[in-house]
Amino acid sequence: MLDNTNNWNFLENLLGFNFNRNRRYIEQFRQYLPYQNQIWGVKQAVWIDTNHAYRHYLDIPELRAVIDKRASMMSAAMPCLYDKDGNKVEKHWIYDLIAKPNPTQSWSDVIYCLSVNDALYSNSFAFAPARTLGVRNLIVPLPSHKMQIKLSGKTLKQMDIDGLIEGYKFAYDDEYYENFTVEEILYLCTTDGMNIINPSSKIETLKYPLSNIKAAYNKRNVLLENLGAIGILSAQKTDMAGAMPMDPQEKKNIQMDWYRRSKDELIITEAQVDWKPMSFPTRDLMLFEEMTADKLAIIDAYGLNANLFSSEQGSTFTNVRDSIRMVYTDTIIPETQQMYDAICQQWGLSDEGYYLEADFGHLKVLQEDEERIARVQSTKADTLQKIINMGVPLSEEEIRTMMDI
Repeated sequence: MLDNTNNWNFLENLLGFNFNRNRRYIEQFRQYLPYQNQIWGVKQAVWIDTNHAYRHYLDIPELRAVIDKRASMMSAAMPCLYDKDGNKVEKHWIYDLIAKPNPTQSWSDVIYCLSVNDALYSNSFAFAPARTLGVRNLIVPLPSHKMQIKLSGKTLKQMDIDGLIEGYKFAYDDEYYENFTVEEILYLCTTDGMNIINPSSKIETLKYPLSNIKAAYNKRNVLLENLGAIGILSAQKTDMAGAMPMDPQEKKNIQMDWYRRSKDELIITEAQVDWKPMSFPTRDLMLFEEMTADKLAIIDAYGLNANLFSSEQGSTFTNVRDSIRMVYTDTIIPETQQMYDAICQQWGLSDEGYYLEADFGHLKVLQEDEERIARVQSTKADTLQKIINMGVPLSEEEIRTMMDI
């Protein structure tokens, strides 16, 4: 009988795949794929495509939770108009717009949408055409990923936005576009420190933690849906010489049976086998710790605080309250005011001597701070009055210092 080993080796080297009949059942369907080890054996990092920011917003709950929380806090502001002397203006066309910005949304909804788009793209747009005498009675937020800025080509020495931007193009779908003039669009952007128009999105910076969150979810899903117990079924048969190998046909039958079954079904075989687990508990894979670290990176990128979100450790009432105040003071109020300042400037209100303020004073969590300050001031006033009643002479500067004015 001729030995065909050399012939098999020649064909394997020529065609690039293995004719070995002892390979596992699960790999038999791959036998005609050349160089399969070179393809499946390569391990490379997989990163998300940051150009699809809105898709990640829908797919990754940690990202949406942070962006929605920020948008919700920003939309809580009450817009108040003041003149150049600091007097509150009670009657102006902008109040009519705030009362009814468009047929389906409130002013809070508009700010919410602008905040979400800003968080995803660092750009936000709204259709707000100017009417007679610069009055605007409509503002409709537009999805930033469907907007295209048409630059004028001019660079420095431009005093107005139309000197930098020629117009805008909005894509309803892949076929239908509409062009808008600079006067018809409200354009807000959060600078990245480099670009004054069309800055880089925060999603670019969050590429790595967002990728890891998606990978952790995929891993957990695979563990739950596709993998049962991972280990080795070994033969227990022995003779005087030691362990006896499993019959090849029985081994193949077990492999086929294992591959075809669901993860919660049992294998029934006449062979005497022993189970050796090779898997780790899910907690040992550190998937949850990885997701926590990635979520913290997202929270930090948007200037929020971890105590505002659910966690396994939990937070005390005091920690949550103080964190909310800190976030409003350090992030929400300044960023919302920047948005209002841009609106005021682009609509020409600042040229008329008006100032649009984002007022958060009606929020109870911030009113508590004001009440505390008022109590401190009242105590200082009482102390000052007692000193004056004692006949101690005080200068105006000393009085201002004592009252912290």
